[in-house]
Amino acid sequence: MCFDTWYQRKSNRVVAEPGSGMKDTYKMHVDENGKRELRRSGEYNLYAEIQSYKDSCSIDYILSRFAAGDDTALSRVQGIYGDFSEVPTTMAEVMQRVIDAEHIFNNLPLDVREQFNFSPSEFFAQIGTEKVDRIFNPEKYAEVDVVEKVEQVDVTAESVKGVEVNA
Repeated sequence: MCFDTWYQRKSNRVVAEPGSGMKDTYKMHVDENGKRELRRSGEYNLYAEIQSYKDSCSIDYILSRFAAGDDTALSRVQGIYGDFSEVPTTMAEVMQRVIDAEHIFNNLPLDVREQFNFSPSEFFAQIGTEKVDRIFNPEKYAEVDVVEKVEQVDVTAESVKGVEVNA
């Protein structure tokens, strides 16, 4: 077996297309039959995005931050502290959490689900708002509702004639 040297190699070169700096973005679309498909939603300039980080990667900038007293400037990883033992680590675990959340929503009473257009995502997006709080803690808002139902009475000079006020 003989390997070609620089001078012996064949002149038939293969040229590869370097690609484009513009990259397509896609968005999930659901048609009227419920079929999901990805559709092109736009494009972005990948080169411009990469170049947007050039200042923060400059050694001069990093050393000037460190000289100014920022100890994290030379850290390899920025620290995040918290209890992450329950955070899903695989896509399967994430999907199982979504299925569990949908199951919780589907077990709610019909009138509650109707208020959120039968959409689990609308329900979970509004958790922590007053709308959800009113549904699950009605006694907390009982006084407020009574006050809101009291009609306003117009007090005019004619309506108060003959009423004595003791001061």
